[in-house]
Amino acid sequence: MKIKVLMTGSDGNCCLVNYKNTTILIDGGFKTKTKMEELLNPIVLSEDIKLDAVIITHEHTDHFNPWTGRLCMDLNIPMYLSPKHYANEENRKTKYLSHEDKRSGITRTVNVIDIEENKEFTVGDIKIYPFAVYHDANKTFGFRFNDNQLCWVTDCGFMSENIKQQMLQCENLALEFNYDVKKLINSERHWTNKLRTLGRFGHMNIEESIKFLKNIKKEKHYKNLITLHSSYHHCDLEELREKLDNAKLNIENIWVSQREDNNFIELDDCES
Repeated sequence: MKIKVLMTGSDGNCCLVNYKNTTILIDGGFKTKTKMEELLNPIVLSEDIKLDAVIITHEHTDHFNPWTGRLCMDLNIPMYLSPKHYANEENRKTKYLSHEDKRSGITRTVNVIDIEENKEFTVGDIKIYPFAVYHDANKTFGFRFNDNQLCWVTDCGFMSENIKQQMLQCENLALEFNYDVKKLINSERHWTNKLRTLGRFGHMNIEESIKFLKNIKKEKHYKNLITLHSSYHHCDLEELREKLDNAKLNIENIWVSQREDNNFIELDDCES
């Protein structure tokens, strides 16, 4: 399996996952068409990689927005998401999942495939198991890929026992390290935004994520850790790397994701 974090953070989130002959995107939170083309054109124009689907973690615009739908329509690929991501939001149904060409009057729609938590589905060669993650959205998913190859958890307010069990099954982990508490509290953000981020259904901070990994290091060895969704203003990536190194975690390789266009990461195949 190959992973390429194209974008991660509050300005947008999108990751490419490739396994055998199948390639999917986790989320597609592009702010502009220009940004989408800048990051994806080298991939979709490549003869080696063909995108097969987009899967959505939750409905916040840094993960799912009109450009996500436009990408699916342009490439004629399906989008896998929960009905709670769009069913009760007319704006999402009409602007995110369809598009009317003003000149021709023709309306295109996304091929939507509904998914549910704890019900595995398959896209080509990739098996995907969605499970509940707790965030201030209508529905937020974490994912396990290919049984135990990779666990993906971002936009998570707290670590439930079920999330922990999903993580313990996998050989590789992609996890949110969103903010440094002191940097957030001392920032100029409005207090309501601070409370939202700090809250039980907000985001995992750096200290919380490291503490979780310390607590399980005697029972779990990870081959790779990929950091996700680190705030531009409230998480210094060099400091994050130093904290992870100093924590002496039971992890072979730690990949601190830059905000855009990271290199491919190769994950070994795992026995189911």
